[in-house]
Amino acid sequence: MSEEKQEFLRGARSGVPLIIGVIPFALVLGLAAREAGLTTLQGVFFSTAMLGGTAQLAAVQLYGAGASALVIVATAIIINLRYSMYSLSLYPILEGRSFAERLFAAYCVSDQSYAITMTEYERAPDNLLLPVFFLGASLSIFSVWIFSILIGYKLGTVIPAELSLDFTIPLVFMSLLIPHLKGWDRQVSAVVGGVAAVVLVPCLPLQSGLLAAIIAGIGAGMVSSFFKKKENSEGEE
Repeated sequence: MSEEKQEFLRGARSGVPLIIGVIPFALVLGLAAREAGLTTLQGVFFSTAMLGGTAQLAAVQLYGAGASALVIVATAIIINLRYSMYSLSLYPILEGRSFAERLFAAYCVSDQSYAITMTEYERAPDNLLLPVFFLGASLSIFSVWIFSILIGYKLGTVIPAELSLDFTIPLVFMSLLIPHLKGWDRQVSAVVGGVAAVVLVPCLPLQSGLLAAIIAGIGAGMVSSFFKKKENSEGEE
């Protein structure tokens, strides 16, 4: 077996522990897509066109609520802005690869494959086959993600229509949010965004209240972080 194949398989195996957490999220997204009125083909295309779980879930919910395309796209872009930071971190690993390879890497990167790859990069920064490792991790997680979404979509056919599954969406977002609420700035951001959503979503048209609440939460977090850093620097002086 070639070294590249071994490294690819090693990357795929590294993603297995994280896949356990991916499956429930993907199942809920499949169910949400069905409840939003998407067909199987539309659901598959949507999931392969935009790889970003939280952005996909938010977009599906907005689509089901009748939001405009502009609001849906803007919300997805804001939620996925973290991938721009991922790109900067991955550049030293992928800079020697062709444009096509880097473009494909940008397409299939996920939170999980990014975390696995950067951990491996810190452990062995001189590994020239790290891009192959990254590809193995990304494609294994991607494959399970798409398959689980399809399973979740099909589960909608056996679940009674009168049993609403809308409650699963906020539960998923809460499970993603709570572990990351470490730090005063993040807590302020979450509280401001939540309060703004409660106030603005019923008032603003075309579900634009959610987008406004996201912006308010991010802004509050940035302001809080600025004052926190300023206070720390003054304390050091």
